[in-house]
Amino acid sequence: MNIDVGLQRRLTSAEGILRKMFGEPVWIVRDPIDELVVTILSQNTNDRNRDAAFNRLKKRYSNWEQVAGSDREELEDIIKPAGLSRLKSQRIKDILLWIKASFSGWTLEALRSVGDDEAIAALKSQTGIGIKTAAVVMAFAFGRDLCPVDTHIHRIAGRLRWIENKTSAEKTFEILRPNMPPGLAASFHLNLLKFGRAICTARKPKCNECPFNKECSYSDIS
Repeated sequence: MNIDVGLQRRLTSAEGILRKMFGEPVWIVRDPIDELVVTILSQNTNDRNRDAAFNRLKKRYSNWEQVAGSDREELEDIIKPAGLSRLKSQRIKDILLWIKASFSGWTLEALRSVGDDEAIAALKSQTGIGIKTAAVVMAFAFGRDLCPVDTHIHRIAGRLRWIENKTSAEKTFEILRPNMPPGLAASFHLNLLKFGRAICTARKPKCNECPFNKECSYSDIS
């Protein structure tokens, strides 16, 4: 992983600015499988729909064994609020069966004792788990010092010139990862999300409220 001292400084400065703006983030520490399923449900939808689907799932099934053995069409209907329910229901069932076969039970706790790269590679081996989903599980269920890159953070990184144009989200994660302020990557992720949703939006960003306006490529062309 490549260290870029200039990028390190910019990320550390940005983290401090956003922490002053939004405060110290607090998050729910879920069971790793819960976090994984929540993140799969969150793909291509908003938090409200994700939470509605997850709550319906947890209300209907008592444990992950029941979910894995459920009728797929029933599961599809239960998680319908999250969208793409046919695709997500099959992926959730397949991933749960993989967990049972690979870890001798309905648990991901074995990943707690291995390094970040090994754990991420194991998760990414399954269809439906990309680098963002794997990093979310590692950061928020296992407490690893990682900043997952979702669509908001990818957009911000491009606008603030942390990455070059047309850099993929996965490559962005690789570039930012070694240059994050130590011990603050997960909380930085959450404050970047807040910033991306409230100010640095995809359309009509509030550039007049942005503390990074002078270094932003969007403001150059707007």
